Amino acid sequence: MALYHSAAFVLHTYKLGDADQIVVLFTQEFGKLRVVARRSHSPRRSTAGYYQPLLLLNAIVYGRPGQALYRMHSVDLVQAFRPLHEDFLLLRSGLYMTELIDVATQERAPVPELFTLLQETLQHLTQTATPRMLLRLFELRLLTVLGYTPQLVHCVQCTRNLEAQAQTFSPRLGGLLCLRCGPTVPHTSVVSLVALQFLRHALESGTTMGIQPEPSVMVQQELECLLHGHLTSCLGRELKSYAFLHL
Repeated sequence: MALYHSAAFVLHTYKLGDADQIVVLFTQEFGKLRVVARRSHSPRRSTAGYYQPLLLLNAIVYGRPGQALYRMHSVDLVQAFRPLHEDFLLLRSGLYMTELIDVATQERAPVPELFTLLQETLQHLTQTATPRMLLRLFELRLLTVLGYTPQLVHCVQCTRNLEAQAQTFSPRLGGLLCLRCGPTVPHTSVVSLVALQFLRHALESGTTMGIQPEPSVMVQQELECLLHGHLTSCLGRELKSYAFLHL
């Protein structure tokens, strides 16, 4: 048996029998792990309530390398991100990011860049009342880390350099189409020059910080539609929390 010690976020939990639960951890050192932990209903237990999303933990688990389920040895709370648990909009935004990480990662495959991205973005989320553009930046950075960066410089079909004007975007092909190729590809959406400038600037800067000044509401809606379509195409599924995000 080996001990595995890492900072971790809980992605989700589910019951295992009457006394245990399986906690899906996203760890900084070892990637996503499934861990068996005891369920405690005693308010005197110091770890009661730790196994929920949007808490940064210091977890020690044990087991054999490569096994499907590990056992929880100990867990300590590092950061609670309290504002996220006190504001319904921020809570929904945090849970959306948590599900994105869960769907986008494989078990026992470390992606420290995504762990840092999640931790930093949750910290920024506690400091804003309007998280919409922060989510767009998170989506864009996640796509980049996974190798699904949208192509915004050349046409994804003919590789022609794109002119400085509105173009069309294909979620299936993962990028922009020139004015000649656009009409030949189904299920595309028009992208304004303002939205393109935002995306290109965000990719160049690589930041998760909020953009000031923020784009207009219309451009924000355009960016959300574009990135959501690209994410759904890349991940091969719709996220349950996306509808919850728009309640």
